Amino acid sequence: MAKPDLDELLEIANEVGSAVRAYFAENEDYGEIISKREKDVTRKIDMFAERALEKSLEHHGLCARIISEELGDHVFPKGGTPSFTLIFDPIDGSTNATVGIPFFCSALAYSPKTAAVRFSDVQAGIVSTIFGRTYFAERGGGAYVDGKKMPRKTVGKEKPLFSIYVYGKSVPPKLLQLMRQGVVIRALGSIAIELCFVAEGAIDAIIDIRGMLNGYDVAASIRILEEAGGIVTSPNGKRLEGEVKNVFDVPIIAALDPKNHKMILEMLR
Repeated sequence: MAKPDLDELLEIANEVGSAVRAYFAENEDYGEIISKREKDVTRKIDMFAERALEKSLEHHGLCARIISEELGDHVFPKGGTPSFTLIFDPIDGSTNATVGIPFFCSALAYSPKTAAVRFSDVQAGIVSTIFGRTYFAERGGGAYVDGKKMPRKTVGKEKPLFSIYVYGKSVPPKLLQLMRQGVVIRALGSIAIELCFVAEGAIDAIIDIRGMLNGYDVAASIRILEEAGGIVTSPNGKRLEGEVKNVFDVPIIAALDPKNHKMILEMLR
C-alpha cells in the first residue's frame, strides 16, 4: 500500500476539517454525549470527525493504523495491511465545541512506521481549526500556517503573552508572581491550537501543569512547534518520549524562545 506525501496529508486533513466545520454549522446536537470514559467523554462531533477521517482515507485509497482518542488503536479499513500510522485527535477543545465557542480543531500526526510509534517517529503534523486556519509541518521542512512560514513577526504586541493552565494544582509562588507582573494570561481551551500559536509567535509560552494531556493531544502540534524552532518539555526539562499511544496525563512547558523556556523551568523548580 502507498504512503501519503505531505500534500495528500493536507488534503485529508482539510477534508476532515471542512466536514467538521459543516457539521458544527448545520447541527445543534453536536455536543451530545454518547459515551463516557473514566476521565473523558465522547460526543457526537468527536465520532463525526472519526468517521470523516475514515471516509477521507477510503476516498484516497489508503490503509492506515490509526491511534485516536475515541476509537483507540485500530486499522482502517478493517482487516487491511497499514503502510503508515496516523495519530488523531478528532476534536481538541471539546468544551469549547460543546458550548458553541468556535475555537477547537482536529489534529493529525503522521509516521511512516506502523509499530511502536514514538514522538521522535512523527514526521508530519497538521492542525485544522474550526475558524479555517491550517497549521502544518514536515520534519526538516519548516512550519507553516496557510502556506506562510512560521514564526512570523508580530506587530503591536507590547507585553509577553502566556497561556497558563493550573486548575486543580497548587500554583508555585514564583508563577503567581509572574501572573501579577504584567504578563498577559490566556487559557483558550485548545492546547493543540495554542501550541501552534507559540510556533507562530502569537503566544510566547504555554505552562500546563495539570497533568491531563495525552500523546494524541499534542503529537501533531509538537512537530509543528519544533519545526518552527520552539521547544516542548515536561516541567523537569525532558522532552516527551516513549510510544505516543502510551503517553497519558503529562504536564508540558512550551516556548518559542529558549530563554522563556528556561525561565519557566526555573520558576517551577
